[in-house]
Amino acid sequence: MASEQSWPEPGQDQQGEPTYHFPVEVEVVGELGDEQLRQVAKYVFDQLHTTLRNRG
Repeated sequence: MASEQSWPEPGQDQQGEPTYHFPVEVEVVGELGDEQLRQVAKYVFDQLHTTLRNRG
């Protein structure tokens, strides 16, 4: 995992809102089909979006 010191600084998008970039890693143990992997990815991004939106 990269140290926090090597992470890029938050930038500004066109609307003047901060844009943050950070890694998200999901480890799947075993085998999943393509549809199941898409469902996992959708769930992770939905949860991430909800969490960030609720932080204000």
